[in-house]
Amino acid sequence: MADGVPRVRLASESDAEALLRWRNDPDTRRWSRNTAEVALADHLAWLRGVLASEGRLLLVAENDAAERVGMVRFDRIDAGTWEVSITVAPEHRGTRLARPLLAEGERELRRRRSPGTVLATVHRDNTASVALFRTAGYAPDGTDGTDTGFLRFVKAVSSEGQ
Repeated sequence: MADGVPRVRLASESDAEALLRWRNDPDTRRWSRNTAEVALADHLAWLRGVLASEGRLLLVAENDAAERVGMVRFDRIDAGTWEVSITVAPEHRGTRLARPLLAEGERELRRRRSPGTVLATVHRDNTASVALFRTAGYAPDGTDGTDTGFLRFVKAVSSEGQ
């Protein structure tokens, strides 16, 4: 984690416990589309599916001490569009990791896949996430979140640039 930038790597089954803990954290659930707690067996089945899928990219971020500090996941929606999900480990929130974690995730997505557009779906009351995506160059797609409670932001991401 040179200069506050976490290193990202492909997730593995050995990350299951940390990922589940972060997913079931009350603040994470508060801002999620699915706010229910996830059981271990369901999580393990989900994780194995994600790790085996070419349509998903799950990355874990680590600091210099090889401590897990967050994750970023990209799910392919169609040939050129990927949806991003990001979580900073609860014990590392407030340390300004989200922006560099997102940037490193985007870099790995460009390196490993052929993205055209990245979509972020954010709870409209999650001011930290709204600010994160706006400052990272994501633009509102025009939805106001009235029907769903979620805003959508998009960013063009080429495999060669940014």
